[in-house]
Order: sequence, then C-alpha cells, then structure tokens
Amino acid sequence: MTQLGWTEKWTLRFAVVALLFLALSGFEGMLMRTQLYDMEALHGMEAVLNTMRPGVGEPTTAELYYSMLTAHPIVGVYGFIYMAVFGAFYFLVPYLLDKPIKHRKLVPLNFWLQIAGVMICWGAGFFGLFNSLYTLYWPLPVSFDRTPMLGSIFFMLGAAIVMVNILIFAFNIFKTVLSKSSEQSYNFFQFLRSAFGIPRLLRLFGKEDKNAPNLDYNGLPVFIVAVGRGSIDTVINAFVLLTAGALILVYGLFALFGSPLNPASVDALVYKNWYWWGLDMVADGNALIYTAGVWYLLIPLLTGRQLFGAGVVKTVIMVDLLVSMGVWSHHLLGDTSQPMVMRLLSGQFITWGEFFTMGLTIFVSMMTVWLARPVKMTPALKFALGSMFGFMMGGVAGLVQANLGLNVVFHNTQWVVALHAHTFLLTGVGTMLFAVLYALVPMLTKLEFRSKWLVNAHLWLWIGGSVVMAYAMGMAGSRGMLRRTFYEAGQFQGYTLVAIIGGLLVSAGFLAFLVNLVGTIGLNNVLSLFVPERWLGGREQPASAKA
Repeated sequence: MTQLGWTEKWTLRFAVVALLFLALSGFEGMLMRTQLYDMEALHGMEAVLNTMRPGVGEPTTAELYYSMLTAHPIVGVYGFIYMAVFGAFYFLVPYLLDKPIKHRKLVPLNFWLQIAGVMICWGAGFFGLFNSLYTLYWPLPVSFDRTPMLGSIFFMLGAAIVMVNILIFAFNIFKTVLSKSSEQSYNFFQFLRSAFGIPRLLRLFGKEDKNAPNLDYNGLPVFIVAVGRGSIDTVINAFVLLTAGALILVYGLFALFGSPLNPASVDALVYKNWYWWGLDMVADGNALIYTAGVWYLLIPLLTGRQLFGAGVVKTVIMVDLLVSMGVWSHHLLGDTSQPMVMRLLSGQFITWGEFFTMGLTIFVSMMTVWLARPVKMTPALKFALGSMFGFMMGGVAGLVQANLGLNVVFHNTQWVVALHAHTFLLTGVGTMLFAVLYALVPMLTKLEFRSKWLVNAHLWLWIGGSVVMAYAMGMAGSRGMLRRTFYEAGQFQGYTLVAIIGGLLVSAGFLAFLVNLVGTIGLNNVLSLFVPERWLGGREQPASAKA
C-alpha cells in the first residue's frame, strides 16, 4: 500500500470506525429481532448483560428491548452514516476544489467528539436503561417515573455532543468551500442567497442581483453544490435537535437537584412540530441531497461521461432543499392534534415533491450510464445502481404512507419503520456508502479489491437480505404489527423469522466486505491507522501490493 497522506489517513479512520458502528447497530437489530421471535433464547444473554450493569438492577426483557430500540438508530445514523459522510467529504471536498481543508485541527476533533457522543447515548441505554425511544415525544422524556432520570440526562448530553460536532463539521466544510482561491469565490451570504435561488427569483421579476457572482455556482462541481445545499439542512437540523435535547436536559437537571419543572409549561404540539422539523431534515434533507450529490459525482467518474443534464441538476438540488424544509408533517399525519391544513399541505402535498426531485435525480444518473454504454461494471458502480433501487423501493413505500387516509392504517406499524425507513437506510443509503468506499479505497491506497467474488457476494447478500427483512416486517405491519411495540413470543412469528433470515443475509454480506477489505489493505495497515507502526513490528504489505 502506498504511503498515505494526512487527509487520506483520516478518511480511512472515519471509514473504519463507521463500519464498527454499523456492526454494533446490526448486532443490536438482530438482538431485537430475536427478542420479538423467542424471549427464552435471550435469557442467557440477559444474564450476561445484567452483570455488566452494576447498581442498575435486573431489567425486564421489555426494558432491555426499549432501551436498545432507543440507542439503535443513534448508533446506525450518527455512528455509521455520519462518520462515513464526515470521512468521505473531508477527502472529496478539498480534492474536487483543489484546496486544503480550511481548519485541519477540527478534523480529529470531529472524529473523537462523534465517537464520544454516540457512545454516551448508547451507554445511556445500555447502562442507564433510557428507553423513551428516539422520537422523544413530549412530555415522555421528562416523565421520570417512566424513564430513568440519569439515563435521560446522559442521553441528552451525548446527543448534544453529537449535534455540536455536526455544526463544527458543517462550519469546516463551508469554510473550505468558501475559502478564496479563485476569482469565483463566494462569501457565506452570497452562497446562502444562491442556495435558496434568490438571484433566480430576482431575475424572474426583472431585478438583477448584483451581489451574486452567478446564478448556479458556475465553476463549482455539482457534488460541491449538493454538499453546500445539503449542509444548510445539516446546520438547521443539528441546531433544532440541539435545542430540543437541551430542553429535556434542563428538565432532567432540575429534577436531579430536587426542583422538578412542570412539563405542561411546554406545549406538546409545538414541541413535536419543532422536533420533527429538525429530525426530518436529517432523513428527507441530508439523505436525499447528499445522496444525489454522491450519485452526481460517482456516476460520471465511473462511466467516464459528463453528467447528463448537468446544467439542470443544480436547480433540482435547490428545489430539494426547499421541499425538505416543508415536509415534516408527514410524521404527524396520524396525530389528530395536528391541524388538518398542515397534514394535507406539509404532510401530503409538499411531501410528494420529494418524489419528483428524487425521480429526476435517478433519471439523470441512469441516463448518464445509458449514454456511456458500454460501461465497466466496477464494484462502486454496481453498488451505486443498487442504492438507486433501494431509494426507489423505499420511496414507493413512502408514497403509500404520504396519504392522509392510508397513513391512518400504516403510520404506527412496522410498515413505516421496515419497508420505508430500513429500506432507505440499508438498501438505499447503506449501499450508497459502500459504493463510496469501493471507489475511495482504490483512490486512497492505489489497491484494487482482491476478490471480485466477495464483492458480488456482498452486493447480493446485502441488498437481498435487506429487501427480505424489510418486506417481511412491512407485510407484518400491513397486518397490524405495531412499531415501537414489544410483542410476546407467539405473535407475528412467521414474519419475524423471515426478517431474522434477512438480517443474517445482510450480516453475511457485511462480513464478506470486511474480509475483502482487510485482505486487500492488510490487517497491519488497518491497525496502523490507529496505533504507532512500531507497535506492529513493521508495516504489512498485502499480496496485491507485492505483485
């Protein structure tokens, strides 16, 4: 393996830790599936876990399930996905702009703060049995007769660290993009005005915006435009979730010191709208805009052809940004306290706008591949195409849910969390991140993945397993299996068993990737990212490097 530079090493460090978080999240998911299928099978595991919780007491199976359910999405989203995005963007942004990261000292800070924040949240569930679920519906998180007080406090501390760290990351990305290195440099306000299409709007009304250098970030790669516009969502959602968590933290600290505050002082409906507005920009803002940007980067790179419709897609990204800020009410379609006009306008009609923007994104990407024929089906291209399939499948499920009538039936069921959310996260976003890793590892190390067979095994096991798991639980949801609900053994057992089989296939695919990755780079080279090389007795040279 070639000698890695500073940026390349940090990118690989982020990637390795992201994969470790994915493994932890997957292990938790399989444990919860097993709990739903057969409680008796977990008694031995519970006994081991209880010995690791000094002073907590012996929790019930249901308490274990709900605390794990609370930590599971934090580990998966903020551990796996965000760590992978941090590492990829810290390499790709300066690489494409041909300029260094503006504040290099913030890169290791991002690395350690994200690990610390995620692990504190996880520990709040594992040790503190915090089990109010990631939705944190008010006033559930401050009802300390129902949720452990110390667990609540530490969970919010961990979440606050994560959100502050995301803001630091976004600050560094913006500073890098906006740093002056050419005549077409932007200041922050110019970049922000163009992000929301204000220069276009002024021109539409016959008023030239002389403060904007151009309308469409001319000279900037499409990927950078997506990173810039997606990071606006990132800043907003991190700030909103930080304030929501800080509110719960204040309630927890007052209760801890014997002066509990009245939860009725906070309007539950206002809180839920504020919370979902922020959280939804993670799912419907970051996921869609960042994903679109990655496709816009990878597809031309892998096919050797200019992006089809490159002059239009920047506008599509702008529309996606605007739409992402108005769709949060689809999480409240089943909430009768939410005004009907909000459920219809935000929850249904504006939400449908995402299907147009994502549909255009997939169309542009597929047309680029079509016009580039014949193309070499590299590992990265295979996974990029697979991720598009995941977004189409999850999007169709979302289209069914984004209907005021049908949502009453589907909203609080496994259909939402499995056929929609897990399809997006595993088959869509997860497969896309693997595409990035399959593209970046050869770029960074100058080594091609050793085994094509393991690449294909990873692809089909990962996609096939995630589809089987999501479809099985989605069908269970359509027959009444609720989400965020612990079922005694005996209910929906057939669907749960099929989902467990799907999860095992996903795990086998992930294992195939790890074996291929370590076999390509070499175990010592992976370890040398984190420990001094002298501890390893010399650097390992993989077979592919010796050839």
